[in-house]
Amino acid sequence: MNKLLTLTLISLGALTLAAAEEQTEACAKDECAAKEVTKAEKVEVNMKDVSYTIGFDSVKAGKEQNKIVLNPEKVAEGYKDGFAKKSPAVKQEEIQEAHQKYLEFSKEKADKVYEDPGTLSYYNGYTMGVGFVRMQMASLDADSLIAGMKDAKEGKEPKFNDDKRKEIMAQFEQAAMEKQQELLKAQQEKAAKIKEESKKFLEENAKKEGVKVTESGLQYTIIKEGEGAKPKATDTVKVHYKGTLVDGKEFDSSYKRGEPISFPLNGVIKGWTEGLQLMPVGSTYRFFIPSDLGYGDRGAGADIPGGAALIFDVELIEINPEK
Repeated sequence: MNKLLTLTLISLGALTLAAAEEQTEACAKDECAAKEVTKAEKVEVNMKDVSYTIGFDSVKAGKEQNKIVLNPEKVAEGYKDGFAKKSPAVKQEEIQEAHQKYLEFSKEKADKVYEDPGTLSYYNGYTMGVGFVRMQMASLDADSLIAGMKDAKEGKEPKFNDDKRKEIMAQFEQAAMEKQQELLKAQQEKAAKIKEESKKFLEENAKKEGVKVTESGLQYTIIKEGEGAKPKATDTVKVHYKGTLVDGKEFDSSYKRGEPISFPLNGVIKGWTEGLQLMPVGSTYRFFIPSDLGYGDRGAGADIPGGAALIFDVELIEINPEK
C-alpha cells in the first residue's frame, strides 16, 4: 500500500509536508542552521494554484509510474473528511481489498491503466487531509484539486506548464517549512514554560515526607511494598498503572482499560526503566518523573506537552510473565 500511496497523490501533498517536518526536526536537533523567518521573507502561496498542481501532477504520476488513475471527486471527499478530522468513511479491510484488486489488475493487464472506483482515491485524499491538519497548513481548494486531476485524467493541457508547476510546488514546500519553524518556536517556548513550572513542582515535592529522590532526579513514594523479586532492565514486566500531569489531569490508565500491560523494561521512558527496578513484585509506587526522564521537550501526543513532569502510580504484578 505504501508504494501506491507515495507515488500518487500523497507524494505531492502529504509528503511535501512530511519533508518540511523532517527538515524542521533536524533544525530542532541543531543539525541545520535554519534562520528565523521574518514577515518580509515569508513566501506567499496561492492555494488554488497549489491545489490544481497537486491534482494534475498526482494523476500524471499515477498514470505514468503506477498505471492507476484516482477518482477526483472521491479524492476531494476524502481530503475534506481528513481535514475536518472526521472518522474515515472506509474501513481498513476495504482499503486492503481495493488495493488487492489493483494489484491483480496490474498483473493481468500490465499495459492498461487501472481506474480506481473510489476507495483508494478516498483514502489518498483522507491521508493528505490529515497531513495538512497535523502541519497546520491552509486547506487545499477542493474545486481546483478536482480540476487539476480531471485535466490530467482526460489528457488535457495543464493550466500551468512544467516549470510553473515546479515553481508553485517549491513555493508551497518553502511555506510549509516556514510554518513548521513557527510551530517549532512556539512549541519550544511552551515547553520551556512548562519545564520551569514542573521544576518548581518537583523542588517542593522533594521536601514532602516520604518522598525519596534518586541520583538521576527521579522521585517516588511507596504506596504498598511487596515482597517479591525486583526486575532487571532486561526483564519484561506486567503492570497496572495510571499517569497524570502535575495538575492532576489523567492522560492514561490501564485500570480504565480493564487490563494490565506487559512490556520490556528497557523499552520505555527512562523514569520507568529506573523506577521499576526499585520495586519488588506486589508493590505499588508513585513516581514523579522529570521531563528529561520522560518525554523531554517534545512531549507525546496531544495529552503530554513538552517539558512536562509526569506522575505515575505503578503496580508491579509480575516479572517475565508467560505469554
